[in-house]
Amino acid sequence: MLGAAPLTLLSPSGRRGRLLIFTYHRVLERPDPLLPDEPDAAVFAAQMDWIAEFCRVLPLSEAVQRLARGTLPDRAACITFDDGYANNHDVAMPILVSRGLTATVYVTVDAIERGVMWNDLVIEAHRQRRDTGNGSAAAAVDAALAELKYRPLEERWDAAAELYRQMTGAAPPRLMMTSDMVRAMARAGFEIGAHTVNHPILKRQPLEQARREIEGSRDWIADLLGAAPRSFAYPNGRPGRDYDESHARIVQEAGFESAVSTQWNCARSGSDRFQLPRVTFWDRTPRRFWLRLARTYAESYVR
Repeated sequence: MLGAAPLTLLSPSGRRGRLLIFTYHRVLERPDPLLPDEPDAAVFAAQMDWIAEFCRVLPLSEAVQRLARGTLPDRAACITFDDGYANNHDVAMPILVSRGLTATVYVTVDAIERGVMWNDLVIEAHRQRRDTGNGSAAAAVDAALAELKYRPLEERWDAAAELYRQMTGAAPPRLMMTSDMVRAMARAGFEIGAHTVNHPILKRQPLEQARREIEGSRDWIADLLGAAPRSFAYPNGRPGRDYDESHARIVQEAGFESAVSTQWNCARSGSDRFQLPRVTFWDRTPRRFWLRLARTYAESYVR
């Protein structure tokens, strides 16, 4: 059953083509019980081998153009990373380069400048607790993140920073890429996309503040790299809950060529290029991955 031929029937070349956009955040050096859904280097390398075997990976900007023209290859796919973690540069990039694969990395400006995201302050605070086992720590992290995620921006950051200070007494760690790492990934042929300045839930912001978040991230990348980013990723990314059509219009007005959500589906002819769906890689065997590919392709014909 495994093999490319059956998948090609479901995702052919040309105007009936489907585009799968895979989304990642971190690629860890080793397994982490507090980040059970994030692949380590060995798992990620295996996943890239499966993607290379079953899909045809394109740069996102090229894929979006070919989707619009109806010239996608069969089994077209893209790889993306959100936020801008240092391990995208240190761990993921060498694995991708060694396989001839490329990706788009969506960076959050404030996280790059501070060196850490608010949610990682929560995770690292619980990691350093001496009186909590990994299982209860993971549950505590999930509860804290859920409680803080939809708070106002400054309140969210201040609460996370205070929690980290109280629980560790240490300076925050640097987990994100530096500006030099972002430049290095761009020089290596990876596309750098925008992911707002502060990673807010856009729908919770006044519309003009949302515009500043979108345009500010565009301008920061343009200043850093000498060229404006071509693609944008909505924080959290659930259509209707985390962003809406008004934000998609702002992204288009800001000069981006495309934007990605976290809606699970394939992109296909007629898909809104400013609300492209993505899929998350959850499978741990090539057989299960193949089956999920086939199911995702099949479901794209009915929804």
